[in-house]
Amino acid sequence: MLKRFSSSAVLLMLSGTIWLGSTACSRDTIKTAVTSAETAPLAAPATNPVPSVPTPKATANANPYKLALEKADSAGNITVSAQSQDDWNLVASRWQQAIQLLRSIPISSPYRSLAQAKLKTYQRNLAYAKKQAIRAGSGDIASAPTLLPITPPTDITSNSQPQVLSSDVSSRAGRTYIARIKRRAGGTPVIDVTFNGQRTFEMIVDTGASGTVITNEMASTLGVSVIGKAKVDTASDKSVEVPLAYVNSIAVGGAVIKGVVVAIGNALDTGLLGHDFFDDYDVTIKRDVVEFKQR
Repeated sequence: MLKRFSSSAVLLMLSGTIWLGSTACSRDTIKTAVTSAETAPLAAPATNPVPSVPTPKATANANPYKLALEKADSAGNITVSAQSQDDWNLVASRWQQAIQLLRSIPISSPYRSLAQAKLKTYQRNLAYAKKQAIRAGSGDIASAPTLLPITPPTDITSNSQPQVLSSDVSSRAGRTYIARIKRRAGGTPVIDVTFNGQRTFEMIVDTGASGTVITNEMASTLGVSVIGKAKVDTASDKSVEVPLAYVNSIAVGGAVIKGVVVAIGNALDTGLLGHDFFDDYDVTIKRDVVEFKQR
């Protein structure tokens, strides 16, 4: 009886062991499954494209008014040295971009009124650049120095007041225009020049300047607006930044050019009449007059 009990006990113990072993295996399996589930990388959810968030820099530069000013400055810088048709097309492109940026400013923007005030000026500058591109393409614009050599005048006293174009500045037949020399500054002729058909100022005939330069006082009297800035070389310094402005016309002795971008020279007492005016003329300086003979 004891022997049978022992056999039964052994059998029972073996069965229990097998059951416990099975249970342990099952637990190990469950534990392994749970551990695997915990350690396995989570399946990445379907990756939807994340909308690109502008960086702070991009956000700062997203102000269309400020971008328009940057385009205008760029156009002004290129204008100073523009000679070829491609140069002027690039200037026109910059003005066009600036205009589009101004037009994109919503009515609710605090920059709206400022943009509207600049829009007409930018449109005039665009028209001027397009006209210059056409002239350059037809070979009407002669090659000129790439920088404005602003030479500070010496021995200049400017006490004259703006006045109507005097009768002693006249024109001759044969496309030769004559301007009387009023005085000389450092040996250089000073003549009367009329801007926008209304105001007349004394200016130095500077055959070395590629562009016309007006004084701060002239700019204030004419009421011109600064449209950009450019860096130029002067006789005393390099890369001097000067503001640029647009005038409707410049006239001397009957010769007139329209739509001109001029520089504003802060250190000048008398303006400089440059090649942008007499580019199409042979200039002859005589004792009492300056002759502009159309080529």
